[in-house]
Amino acid sequence: MRIKTWKYLLIPLLVWVLTSCGPDKLMKDRVKWQVNLGKDNKKPYGTYLAWSSLKYFFPDARIEALSPGFRYSSMDNTMKYNNDGRSLLILHGLNFYISDEEWSALKEFINNGNEVVLFCSRLDNKIEKELNCFKVINEEESIFYDLNHEKDNLHVLKTWKSLLVTYGYEGRSLLGYFNIQPDTTEQANDSSATYFSVFPDTLGYEHNQPDFIRYTLGDGHLTLHAAPLVLSNYFLLQDGNENYLADLWQTLPGNINHVYWNDYFKRSVKSAGIGLLFKYPATRLAMWLAIIALILYVLFEGKRKQRIIPIIPPLKNDSVSFVETVGRLYYNKGNHNNLSQKMVLQFLEWVRTHYFLNTNLLNQDFIRQLTIKSGQPESAVKGLMEMIHEIKLGTAYIDDAYLYQLYTTIQIFYKNNRL
Repeated sequence: MRIKTWKYLLIPLLVWVLTSCGPDKLMKDRVKWQVNLGKDNKKPYGTYLAWSSLKYFFPDARIEALSPGFRYSSMDNTMKYNNDGRSLLILHGLNFYISDEEWSALKEFINNGNEVVLFCSRLDNKIEKELNCFKVINEEESIFYDLNHEKDNLHVLKTWKSLLVTYGYEGRSLLGYFNIQPDTTEQANDSSATYFSVFPDTLGYEHNQPDFIRYTLGDGHLTLHAAPLVLSNYFLLQDGNENYLADLWQTLPGNINHVYWNDYFKRSVKSAGIGLLFKYPATRLAMWLAIIALILYVLFEGKRKQRIIPIIPPLKNDSVSFVETVGRLYYNKGNHNNLSQKMVLQFLEWVRTHYFLNTNLLNQDFIRQLTIKSGQPESAVKGLMEMIHEIKLGTAYIDDAYLYQLYTTIQIFYKNNRL
């Protein structure tokens, strides 16, 4: 009688454990540590603290947030010209790409005596060529295969104020810097305000490499920073790192009375909407011909010419039932590790046969290709690849909850793919 009573008591306890430590909670923990950089995001890699602290560093300035999709070519005269002082434009994100018109507008903004501070991981080629300054790319969003990898970012940053004080944290990459190659042509020696200064001022270092530099153009400056995660909540919450942020802003002029904040995150040159097809004469003509042909087809071929074809139910796939039976056998025996490996092998075989991708190397390029072909969100693909890496390396503790999360994640992927 006691044994039966204990069984009934254990069932609700098991249900509570699975729901409290199940896949939803584990997936939320993973999402929490992804890079977002949004000003309203209070998660580790949001920038809520940096955004909120601007009013303390610039107490006399008006602070305004621009939309992530703001186009710099649309800046009006009130933004470009500030007769009462200087305007500061803070651009913060990972990939920074702009059109020629936007780059010209930014240079005009700087030339009028304003300040631009750009935090980026990847820098547009046109900017690199004009400045002769080439960005060494960070990997802020890369998956960590070794837990000690995060310790590489301890004590890596220095500022102009004191080269003896170092900053860093145990987190994602801060290891970007700029490779400066001064131009020796006649253009470089031209003192005209059309060109940036040849030699930038170095204001900070990453392992003795310049990662915080400033160029002069006319009466203003363009400041580049190679580690955008220094504005993240997680970095600023570490002891002493708030002093690093103070050192950054103290390099700017004191007469700033307007601050613009643009957390662009990942910026592209052009949107890929259908309006882009109508911009060029050849594609515009092709689109109109296609639309006219479609209208003519609907008008003249819209009538049904044959009877409705009956729906024939597909043959039952007994192999699926066999696989489910084998899976239940492994699960009932408690061999979760073996079952998880077989689930991974089956999923990778499915990817090879459906998307024709090489699954030998599950790196960042593979994640990008799978995201494009499957139509899945990039965050979901990254989360699934992280679990597969853990299972292959044998670092995951595979219990019922983990196995259920793996099965659910793979099934969601199958269900939402666009094949």
